[in-house]
Amino acid sequence: MSQSEHITKDLFCKNQSRMHAGLLVMLMCAYLFSANVAILYVLVYDFLMRIYMAPHMSPIYLISTFLVKIAGLKREATDENAKEFASHVGLTLLFASLGAELLNETTIAYLLVGFLSIWKIAEATKEFCFACKFYELLKSRNIELESL
Repeated sequence: MSQSEHITKDLFCKNQSRMHAGLLVMLMCAYLFSANVAILYVLVYDFLMRIYMAPHMSPIYLISTFLVKIAGLKREATDENAKEFASHVGLTLLFASLGAELLNETTIAYLLVGFLSIWKIAEATKEFCFACKFYELLKSRNIELESL
């Protein structure tokens, strides 16, 4: 198995996604409690690298991969299209919160990050992905997303 196949396989592993979501929740809570905008930049960087560049350039992805290996969790496949859609929704919310923060609308930024935190808590603890469910709803209505 080549390295790119290995990376793609890990990207859409349920345990990998749950571990990644847990780490994201910790960072988002750190932002909510500290009001440090640099944390939003780290989150946006992580999402951009994981979605558009290479996952191994994402620090949170690398840490979650390490933790999954240490914990000895097995790989379980998940719907990669739904997870990709969910990642784009998360990135959009983070961009909106960063924009709100830069416009001195801290309350809006907190609400957006808090909203995303709730989603990620559900994903990390209950394996329930809101954006994945929305993607499935769109798919059941024969609405196809061509490009993200």
